[in-house]
Amino acid sequence: MSVLRATSWGRTRGPKTLVGVQGGEVDVVTEASLDAVTDGYATENQRYLHVMLVDKNVSTALTVTLYGYNHAFGKWAPLHAIGTDTALTITVADSGTAEGSQSADDRELRTFEIVGVDRVAFVGTTADVRCYAACSTF
Repeated sequence: MSVLRATSWGRTRGPKTLVGVQGGEVDVVTEASLDAVTDGYATENQRYLHVMLVDKNVSTALTVTLYGYNHAFGKWAPLHAIGTDTALTITVADSGTAEGSQSADDRELRTFEIVGVDRVAFVGTTADVRCYAACSTF
């Protein structure tokens, strides 16, 4: 029996990875590299963004800031929680162990509401963190 894999724009109950491959990482970039409509990842007009960070065993906590692009404005900017001035960020603490020896408690998983955001990007220090992301409607 075949398994239905959502490939089109529209509603998805379960999180759909932004890179098209289950378990695939998204790129963490610098803010200066965000300028084109093709940067970042299409959200397919989903409502929620699910992000997981994994420490690559550096000696400090690592933060990734979420940026959004809206076709109506044609610009990138940091995303904020609805009704607040707080930028959406996710931080993973230094695990103190190699990535292969970490437990689930060493990772950070967050879900953010991104209604109306056409594209998202992940801004931070690329060499220090693995970032995974998916979107869903429910």
